[in-house]
Amino acid sequence: MPGSRVLLVDHDVDALAQLAAKLRERGVRVSLANGSQMACERARSGGYDVVLAARAVAEPEDGAMGVIDALSVELPQVPPLLVLHENDDADDVVNGDSRVRRDDIDRIVLRIEQLSTASSGSRAARASLAPSAHTLENAPLADLLVVLSTERRSGTLTVTTPKGSGEVRLVEGDIADAVYVRLEGKKAITRMLGERDGTATFAPGAPAIMRRIHETTRTLVTEARALVDRAAAVRAQAGELTTSTLLAVDGGGVDSLSEVDQHVLSRLRVPAMVDDLLDELPHADVAILESIVRLDARGRVKRLGHASLRVQLCGPDQLHLLRASAARAKAAGFAGPARLVFAATPSKLAVFGHTVLSLADAFAPPEPTPSVPVPYVLATIRLGDGVELDVVALPLVPVYAPLWPMALAGAAILVRLDEAAAQSLEEACSSVAVPILDARAIFGALEESSAVQVASLIKTALDAEGAGLA
Repeated sequence: MPGSRVLLVDHDVDALAQLAAKLRERGVRVSLANGSQMACERARSGGYDVVLAARAVAEPEDGAMGVIDALSVELPQVPPLLVLHENDDADDVVNGDSRVRRDDIDRIVLRIEQLSTASSGSRAARASLAPSAHTLENAPLADLLVVLSTERRSGTLTVTTPKGSGEVRLVEGDIADAVYVRLEGKKAITRMLGERDGTATFAPGAPAIMRRIHETTRTLVTEARALVDRAAAVRAQAGELTTSTLLAVDGGGVDSLSEVDQHVLSRLRVPAMVDDLLDELPHADVAILESIVRLDARGRVKRLGHASLRVQLCGPDQLHLLRASAARAKAAGFAGPARLVFAATPSKLAVFGHTVLSLADAFAPPEPTPSVPVPYVLATIRLGDGVELDVVALPLVPVYAPLWPMALAGAAILVRLDEAAAQSLEEACSSVAVPILDARAIFGALEESSAVQVASLIKTALDAEGAGLA
């Protein structure tokens, strides 16, 4: 019966595509599923005249539930089943009514016609065939895309995972565009294919889009699968690099570096974690991961510590003293917590700010870091009993020096981390009567990535302000 609706189920998506093409040539309307779970998800929102299933799905040898048993749990009325046998199956000679050879297209079409005619009385009562929602655990996105491509479907596949949402837009089975969180194109597809937790829902239609992808769906899926596997292998090789905050290290020229290496080093002028790099740079995840491993081996990146590392500002026996110092440091007539201002070049402050946030009870401000080098709050440290301490960054870019007195007014003390713009800084501090403490007088060469030194510097600055020694 031309136009019969058949659900074709097989674990092998390539075999699905081949058989589906032959059946469509005979006028059979075919939908595909890569297993029992996906078959149930598709069948819940549409009616089928016949289920055509590979033997491995219909009669699993491992004792798992077959496709008809699975459908009977989900549907009030289960379509008739035809089991596909391979050419070398000995049982094929039986030629039972529910068993047909995979390569005997004439026999398959005849049996579909017979079963569809027998069930035509109940066909009108079923819901029309419609797209269905799928869980990525049961229907991996790669298989689902191949299925939709084979069915030459047009519409939008919406993917939702714990990391965010994305869309894949298809035109007659070909992927025209894709987005996922902040990613676009092939990188978005690759990232989504690596997700195993979430849902995918296909909405049919022809969305008005500008095509940015011109490869076939099957080519894209094959390439994306390979990239996912390679990225997982390199991530495992990278080890602690993936959980550490990284910073570029000067040294050597850039002529010998690849384009990806140069982009990674440029981004790492400001500390970042690997996942930040993967989201922000346009290159494939595996290319970025390989670059990080390569640059680490060359000594061009520095690890600033594990993401979960938290260092105490002081011991419990000293906390009450530190709290009292912070309370005394709050300037009269100024709202908010006491402020310690740290001045240095923007690149040094970026590292220093990351280290401050690794201190226990230090919280990032709600406002993002300014895109221009003006003073901003690095962190607020909560000391208990309602006492807080703002750690403020003052980027030493001379063109912004006229703004410095406004940021310094009411500060407890300014701590100078390097010699940049020394004269302008001293003039600004003098104009608002804010004392200056030189960090190098305490530590010599301050290691701004050392949480221990940064914690000690903050305590010393509070003590110096309270004792009037700055």
